[in-house]
Amino acid sequence: MTSTETKKTVAAISFHDNKNLSIDIEDIVGIDVGTPQELTPGVWFVDLIIRSAVGNVSLQLTSDSLEKLQGLQPSDR
Repeated sequence: MTSTETKKTVAAISFHDNKNLSIDIEDIVGIDVGTPQELTPGVWFVDLIIRSAVGNVSLQLTSDSLEKLQGLQPSDR
């Protein structure tokens, strides 16, 4: 990084307890959802990538049910 470049925050993530999480991301340009896959018997996961003007955030969501993850759809942004 050169001296003329500045660091920019991609996301602010707050953990409020074992049950709540909040993510603040500005200038979102797209959201991509991967194909759900079985991690171990009865445990499914899917990758969620949030793209912003300054960077990307990737989350891996897990579930005990494939049906819960199949409802996720990418944005039209």
